[in-house]
Amino acid sequence: MSEERAGRREFMARAGAASAVAGLSPGLSGCAEDEAPPDVQTLELVTGWIEKTFDGERVRLRAYDGQVPGPTITTRPGQLLEIALVNELDDYAAKSWTRADTWNGDHNVPHHLGTTNLHVHGLEVLPHLFEPLGTEDPAASMIAVPPEGGVQVYPFQIPSDHPSGLFWYHPHHHGSTVVQAVSGMAGPIIVEGPIDEVPEIAAARDVLVAVQDIGLFRSDDPDDPDAWVYEPVQNAIWQSLASDPAARVTIYDASTGMAEPTPLNGGFTTGDYALRFYLVDGEPFYREEHNDGTTGECPGGGMPSQSCPVGTQLGDGLRLSIAPGEVVRLRMLNGCSDLVMPMHLEGHELHLIALDGVNFTAPRTITTQYAEIWDGRVDYSSAATSLVLAPANRAEFLVKGGAPGTYRLVQLAHVDQQFMAADEKVVATITVEGEPMDMALPTALPEPTRHYPLITPGELVDDSYVVEFEMAFPGVLNPTVGLDFMIGEQIYAEHETTKQVRLGTAEQWTLRTHDTMEGHPFHVHVNSFEVISIAGVDQPPGTIMDTIWVPKPPTMDGATEVVIRSRYKQWSGKSVYHCHILPHEDTGMMRNFLILP
Repeated sequence: MSEERAGRREFMARAGAASAVAGLSPGLSGCAEDEAPPDVQTLELVTGWIEKTFDGERVRLRAYDGQVPGPTITTRPGQLLEIALVNELDDYAAKSWTRADTWNGDHNVPHHLGTTNLHVHGLEVLPHLFEPLGTEDPAASMIAVPPEGGVQVYPFQIPSDHPSGLFWYHPHHHGSTVVQAVSGMAGPIIVEGPIDEVPEIAAARDVLVAVQDIGLFRSDDPDDPDAWVYEPVQNAIWQSLASDPAARVTIYDASTGMAEPTPLNGGFTTGDYALRFYLVDGEPFYREEHNDGTTGECPGGGMPSQSCPVGTQLGDGLRLSIAPGEVVRLRMLNGCSDLVMPMHLEGHELHLIALDGVNFTAPRTITTQYAEIWDGRVDYSSAATSLVLAPANRAEFLVKGGAPGTYRLVQLAHVDQQFMAADEKVVATITVEGEPMDMALPTALPEPTRHYPLITPGELVDDSYVVEFEMAFPGVLNPTVGLDFMIGEQIYAEHETTKQVRLGTAEQWTLRTHDTMEGHPFHVHVNSFEVISIAGVDQPPGTIMDTIWVPKPPTMDGATEVVIRSRYKQWSGKSVYHCHILPHEDTGMMRNFLILP
């Protein structure tokens, strides 16, 4: 029996024993009568391929447990959450047409597309990207769960003071992260806790709004040429801005130093796709196709461009019916691989109660404003004009039904904020109808004790560290991809750490965009942070997040800064921070750091 299969069998035996203990009466469980049985939840997540039909197109997706998004995992503070990740994806290298043997060993070139691992995004648990779990070895290698039956067991001890809110999970194997995530591998996590016990929140309907993007190309598999899938040939690069269709997919030739045209249908992309669908709770609500530069127009009436995909709204998005005066709780996840989403709700205030799973101590009421083009402003105070969700952000807000009618929850269009423009998209449609109700809104929320008291300037042991996002074209450090996505003028090095912090201390970091044409979402593992200011604008105390959009600089040689503070609690080990535009992360825009005991 393989080690992977043995590990899975051992896990399932342990899971059965834990379930049996939990199900026995106290007198039979081996616990004293005044002791509760251990709070343990065990589950499996199985990866694999599935097929769907989206808007008449046959698409092949990667999925957890055969569904997109993956199953919702519900846990609570103090629980031991044991997840066995079982990788039933097929072996990319075993398919001769993929030319996987041409990979040159550079881990910043997409590779090993069937290998995976698991990241529980935003959960403040032990570092779990490197092996062994929680390792403090700065040269440790990343966990790599092989295809066709590989197993990795993750025992996540949820801290007793863990915030209660919306989190999520997705793959994080460097080189295959984006290909897997943008073809379906992501799912929500809900931590139940004190916020759910607030009477006005407990009385409200709880609605998940999970948004994902699915990037696709016509298959290059000769046995399945009609499918839409994201499984590029090794080293093939999709050139989003190529004006010549014959040069749209290239492969770098090291002997000539040139990107040579190929007849392939698709390749790894850091821009758009031949076809992309945006999903809400697994259903497509928007279709986007590559623009050859001759079709349609850019948002705001601009001329056609390869940087402005051609989009089509598919229906009304998520449909929700509420009564006048009814309060509903919306939990929204931006699980997209690269899209920043400035959100606007027609005709209603957003009563924002949490960001990235950490609630405020009182709701913040935001009146969003419609704009034909988003101005790029990021603000989480009550003066905000939109609710900005970077890739990986979550927001939880209450909506109280107003006058009868139909209202749209809209992602505002934007240009020049990212490499690709984004059309306006209707994510959800709310119909206010029926018998009026008079539900109350909360005025106070429980303090998330893991993050309080807030960090004061006197607690900081370092306030000088800078994380600077940069890009360079053409790529010198990464010629195969053709672009350099850097932090501090370096691309990712798996076995190096460039920053150390210590448990029990707090630091202030400055996040900066410079020498880049777009904004970048900063994400850090293990500990969430408080956002102090965004582009010079102070944020309300208690704005605690794990991902923050750092707006683009005003000019290529200018800079925009976000200031954050972190307290390092409970867990030591090797961890990472990175840009959460996943193609940027996968090709170099990531750094390791070490949390020392």
